[in-house]
Order: sequence, then C-alpha cells, then structure tokens
Amino acid sequence: MLHIQSLVDTLNGYQALPHHSDANLKHILNEVQTWQKSRIHRTNKPLFDNNKTAPLAHYLIDRIYSDKDFDILAKQLLTAGNNALNGSGRLEKLIPQNTLATGILGVKAAVLAVELDLVLAKAIQRNDTYLQSFHQDGITDALMVEVYQAVNAKDARIAQIHAIKEVCELSHKQFNSFLLQKAFSLAKSTAYHHGYQPLYDFIHDGLIAIKSIKKIDDFTVPFTQNELATIERIHQDGKVY
Repeated sequence: MLHIQSLVDTLNGYQALPHHSDANLKHILNEVQTWQKSRIHRTNKPLFDNNKTAPLAHYLIDRIYSDKDFDILAKQLLTAGNNALNGSGRLEKLIPQNTLATGILGVKAAVLAVELDLVLAKAIQRNDTYLQSFHQDGITDALMVEVYQAVNAKDARIAQIHAIKEVCELSHKQFNSFLLQKAFSLAKSTAYHHGYQPLYDFIHDGLIAIKSIKKIDDFTVPFTQNELATIERIHQDGKVY
C-alpha cells in the first residue's frame, strides 16, 4: 500500500494548494500555464512536429500540463486511492506494481509543475508592479523573466526537468515489456469495474504516447537540453528565447 499512500498524500497536498480557494490566484495561474505551454511548444517545436515524438510531447504538455484538466483527474484519482486504502478497492492487485509506481511518479511530476507555476502566480498577485503589468498586457515574456528571476527557483526548475526525464525513461522501460503490456491490458475491465478508470486511463494514454518512440533518448535528450538552456537563459541573460 506504500504506492497508494504516496499517491493519496500527493493529491491531498495538491487539493490544499491555495489557488483552489482563491479565484484571482487561479486566474493568474491559468494564464501562467498557458504561457508555459506556448513557450514549451515553441522551444521544442521539432519534438511536436516529429511523428515519433509528437504523441509523448502532446501527452506531457497538452494533456497533463493543465490545471483544469489535472483538477478533474486529481479528484478521481484521490477517490480511487482512498478506496484502495480503506479496503473497498484492489488497486495494487489490478495494476502491476512497477507500472503503478511509474504512473504515480507521473502524477507527482504534474503536481510539481503546478506548484512551481503557482509560485510565479503568487509573486504576480502580491507585487503591485507585476499585477499592474498583468492587468494591462497579460502574461508577457518580459514579465515572466522578471518574475522567474524574482522568485529565484532555478534549482527547483532544474530538478523538475530531471524528474520529467526520469518519468519518461522509466515509462519507456516499463512499457517495452510485452508481458507487462499484456497484464496491463487484461486488467482494464476489472480496473474499470472497481472505479480505477481515471488512473488506468492516465497510465494507458502515457503508454500509447510512448510506444511510438524506439529510443527514449530521441525525446528526453533534446527536451532536457532545451528546457535547461531556457532556464539558464532566463536567469543569466534575461531572455526567454
């Protein structure tokens, strides 16, 4: 049950984040995330244009990197996790342990992305100059550079990119196993029956996205290099591109 407890703890922490009870903060966060997704698309355009890497790129950025979409998933996953902990579900018996562990790492990476962007959103909300700029022009590259440098979360951002890389590598390793794929496929109807459709689909969609890549380095190497370079450029040069 350690994996399930970790999932529940992560999601309880997510539900306690302040943007869930502060509409203004939530609006700023949504705009920050919209900017982030647009920036990631531009920075990693070849990965989104390549038929082999595009499914994973879209899964990571367009499916997971969205507070609205992740909110729905988080609520469903929390219910499933609590059911497993109180004995009314059989989650760890339905989904292979290593697959479940990797899926939970993906959830944690998604929560971390929200937490880091929430730091930026709170900085904008609490600074009169930033807030005025936001109301006048929305989220701009110039504003984001200022806020990035002000909150000084460079190390956390670097750790985030390495965490995404780890999730991708573990997922590719797990999902390349024919026996695991077969066991996971056979578990679908039972997982759905016991109320674990959200988590099953979350992992399944990641599986489909990653299966098209023969060498995961084809995705992780350029993505990691591009993102780390962007972080460095923002903090050292004051530029996004």
